Amino acid sequence: MLVGPLLPCTTVRVSPRTLLIAPPLHSGTLVIEGDEAHHGRVVLRLRPGDDVRLADGEGHAAAAVVTGVGREALEVEVAAVESVAAVPVGQLTVASAVPKGDRFAELVRGLTELGVGCFIPLECARGERVPGNLDRARRIAAEALKQCHRSRHLEILPGQSLSALAQAGGALVVLDPLGEPARPGAPGPTTLIIGPEGGLSDDERTTLAGFPSMRLGGTILRIETAAIAAAAVWAAAWEAPHA
Repeated sequence: MLVGPLLPCTTVRVSPRTLLIAPPLHSGTLVIEGDEAHHGRVVLRLRPGDDVRLADGEGHAAAAVVTGVGREALEVEVAAVESVAAVPVGQLTVASAVPKGDRFAELVRGLTELGVGCFIPLECARGERVPGNLDRARRIAAEALKQCHRSRHLEILPGQSLSALAQAGGALVVLDPLGEPARPGAPGPTTLIIGPEGGLSDDERTTLAGFPSMRLGGTILRIETAAIAAAAVWAAAWEAPHA
């Protein structure tokens, strides 16, 4: 049997897992309690000497080493805290109709991974009812933040109507298959409007008539697909000048 030359062994470096703590993050000894301590102890199985990454959701992160593991708390020693620069897509707000079931979770995860700054559930005439309690969506966003090593929360606001958004003004862009090709323009505070799969009502279209409409393609997209695709288009366009 012929045996080829042995290749040198390589060590795969695994990035430390992230724990999300309440701001402000600071250097030195830190005691982590509650859900994050449970996650670190039970799910991640952290032990003294393990490396971990901390983030506070407001743009600060730090490397840390676990120094103690208790039944209800973790103790870590935090190195220098880093201020993570805000990305242009953090100025983007996605205001979208709410998809059904787990599709809502997919939407929240995708927007968090892309670094979108804010999400607003839209109350639409032909859309699903906006959940009164958005705590689950915020937990999903927090988990996605940790998984993709981001340092800033996706802010999730209470549901709003299209008329309220229109009255507030600002740079609103309506995503519509009949609109002009998407042209994100220069980075700046912008809100993308994504209606329900049944389409906006005539009254809602009248409310938004004064704002530009743009399309991602000529087909009808599912809500979560449209929201994530639109955010990705804006993120890519806004990052291009900084590449």
